[in-house]
Parts: sequence; C-alpha cells; structure tokens
Amino acid sequence: MLPDTIANNQAYTAARLDEMRSALANQLHGSAFCVVVTGSFGRHEASEQSDLDYFIIGREVDRDLAPHRDVSEILGSMVTKKAAVNGPFSSYVPAEELVNRIGLDGDTNSITTRRLLFLLECEWLYNEVGKRAFFDELIANYVTETVTRESIARFLVNDVIRYYRTISVDFEIKTREGDASKAWAPRRLKLVFSRKMLYFGGIIAAAETADRDYVGKRAKLSELLQLPPITRVQTVFGDKSLPALELYDRFLRELSDPDVRRHLEKVGPNDRSDAELRSLLDAGKQFSRELIKLMNDRYGPDHPIHEALLM
Repeated sequence: MLPDTIANNQAYTAARLDEMRSALANQLHGSAFCVVVTGSFGRHEASEQSDLDYFIIGREVDRDLAPHRDVSEILGSMVTKKAAVNGPFSSYVPAEELVNRIGLDGDTNSITTRRLLFLLECEWLYNEVGKRAFFDELIANYVTETVTRESIARFLVNDVIRYYRTISVDFEIKTREGDASKAWAPRRLKLVFSRKMLYFGGIIAAAETADRDYVGKRAKLSELLQLPPITRVQTVFGDKSLPALELYDRFLRELSDPDVRRHLEKVGPNDRSDAELRSLLDAGKQFSRELIKLMNDRYGPDHPIHEALLM
C-alpha cells in the first residue's frame, strides 16, 4: 500500500491527465505530432502546486502543422502555473533532435533535458501511438543490435549519469551566481528527492536489461520506462521499496503544504541551518541510503550495473 501523499497525488494526476487528454482530443486532429508532459505530471506526483511542462513532438518536415496556439490555450486554461518562459518546454521538438542528437556539441542542455525527461518521466496528452513510436525509436538508439547479452544498456546508463551530474553541477553554479529565478531551498530539495528518484529510476531500468539479447533489452526498457518512476521502483523492488517511498512521501507532503512551501521559498543558500530545511535534507540522506540498499540487495556484486556506475 502506498503512503498517503503519493497515493493522493497519483489519483489527482490521473484525473487531471484524463481531463487534458479529453480536451485536446476534442480540438486537435492528425497524427503527425504528439503532445507530452513531463515534470510532476509526468511522474504522477502532481498537486495543485504543480506547473505544466509540456511540449509538442513531430518530424522537422511537419513543424508548420504544430497547433501551438490551440495547445497553449487548452492547457493554459486547465492549470494555474505555466511552464517557464524561454525554458525547454511549451515548444516544438523535432523527433530527429530528440532521438538522434545524443552527445557531442549539438547536444545542448535543453536537448539533453527534453530527451531524458521524455525517456524517464513522460506522459502523453495527445496521440499516444505517436508518442510510443518516438519513444521506442529513442530506445533503439540506446540499444543497438551490437549490444551483447552479457552487457546492460550501458549507453543509456552513461546518458542518465551525465544528465544527473549536469543538473547537479548547474545547480551549484546557479547558486554561486545568485540565480534568483526560482526559490533556492525547494530547488535544493527537488535535487535531493525528485531528481534522485528520476536518476535511480533510469539506472534500475538499465540494470534490468542484463542477460537479455538486444530485442529483450529494448522490450524491458520500453516496459519499465513507460511507468512513472515510483511505479517503476515498486515494480522492480516490491514492498522492499516502502522505506524509501515513505521518505519520498514526506518530501511531497511538505512541499505541498502551503505554509511549509512559503517558508522554504524564503530560505536561501546562506540559511542552510534552517530547521525545516535541515530536517528534510537529513531525510534526503536517508532516502539515498535506502535506494543504495535496494540496489545492493537486488543486484549482487558481480552484476554489471556496479561496474557501469563506477567505470
């Protein structure tokens, strides 16, 4: 049985996703593009405090067919908080960029962000079939026919690690430069909890591909990565995941509390001894310990995931 806040947020998310899907299906037509959402809605953790990080995906040749205004008006009327202006969301993403531009100079922070969030915490809002086709095309790029049965989806592991470390480094630099675009303490806690859950969910999906041929690896990734991160962790670890999920539930519960949220939004990097923040950061350390325990209990010392994480 799931902790209360996680269960409530999942129910809230499911209801809102149904509303958004129905609204878009009534107004949009065609299969040349799909609309997807990431963030808390993609993770099935949304609450009244959540913003909506969506984008439209299609082929470059079909860019002019994208109904930006219709999507913006429909979804904008259904949520209180909008995606950040000039951010990586609320835009058209060519499938060629999302699927093929992995690594090297062309793989900018925005492209990496869209790709990894699409892969690790994404739900469809319009054209589920189209979303799934782009999704499986991306997985096939991570797991080619040359990948051996003895290996895991190591290319994916490296990209997940790179993304998680990049957002960690970027957070540190933004803190040093005094970036005030978003409150510091909530961002710090999201790095400790929701970003870590995202990272962990990608790592375990790759770990589960061990001892499968490339077809089996692709199928396992497609199966697991279609699930929200919390459900993915439950699917892999069962009830053993509950200690970690209880800690994650506390994070969701406190950040959803308007009084706690208002307090944390006033806490800056020079206030690290704040009691509320300190307590949640300590819970975040325990959350890490619980995730490590899950990894070590399921994957023995000879499992290839350990070498992949280290070397």
